[in-house]
Amino acid sequence: MYPRQQQPQEPVFAQNVPPPQQHNAMPIRTQAVPPTGNSNPIGMGMPDLITAAFNQAVQPYQEKIEQLESQLADMQAWVEQLEQQRAEVHNWIDKRGLRPGKSIPKKTHSSHAMLTEPDVPASIAKIMDTTTADAAPTLNAQLDRKITIVNFDLHRLQDDLNDSISSSHFASAMLKFLPDIQRLTLLPSGPRYAFDLILKLGGNLNSHGGIDSADAGDIAARRDFYNRLDETMVDVVQRRFGEGEGWDVKREIKRIEKTASYLKTYGVEPYFPSTLDMMKREMEFQPNGVPNGQGTPPRYH
Repeated sequence: MYPRQQQPQEPVFAQNVPPPQQHNAMPIRTQAVPPTGNSNPIGMGMPDLITAAFNQAVQPYQEKIEQLESQLADMQAWVEQLEQQRAEVHNWIDKRGLRPGKSIPKKTHSSHAMLTEPDVPASIAKIMDTTTADAAPTLNAQLDRKITIVNFDLHRLQDDLNDSISSSHFASAMLKFLPDIQRLTLLPSGPRYAFDLILKLGGNLNSHGGIDSADAGDIAARRDFYNRLDETMVDVVQRRFGEGEGWDVKREIKRIEKTASYLKTYGVEPYFPSTLDMMKREMEFQPNGVPNGQGTPPRYH
């Protein structure tokens, strides 16, 4: 007989069988523990008091900051108003040709009043130089006009006197413009204007009556005057080369040498010697005599 196959037995699952007890286990607390004593939960009580105290402490400073911000806004508005007024005043000054910044003493003879209206103080003139976009051409135009007026008044005064004004007095009047011309030289594009103004000062004295080679005092006064102009012109020319401006150096050299040749016949020499020397040295590096800011820089020493 064949053996009887045994049916597979289904596994028996334990029902409602408690898990084995763990020895020394702490019981699980299912209820919240009420606070004890003076302890407070986090986020309540004490933090609120600290925040309130901090806000109360900084409140005066916040009010002060707001007050200062309001004052600053008022001051900025006031400064803008003053800047606008300053620009209007500067424009008014320039329209009347008062920029130069150094009053020329007023001299009179009989009923003839020499020279023009006074200029603004030097401090205001310097501020205008730095705040006006077209400061150089404006200052140049005003100086050129004043030089022309002074030269005309000197010649008219000479006619009224029926006598010649000495070269030393004439030169003294022209030299009063040198400080303002030097100030013009420091402005952008100012050197090229200053160059022509200095030559104009020399030309005014050249046109002042005849040159008497027998008058030693007259010749000495002219030499001193041209020497002062030459000293100032050296700085002007150096700065003009430094700006890289395109200008015909060769033509200017011929222009100065022509006048020098004329004065030499009367015993007045030299005429702008240092200026000519610097310009000729520049020509060694600029054969065409028209520097344009390119190539080898000029030698000044």
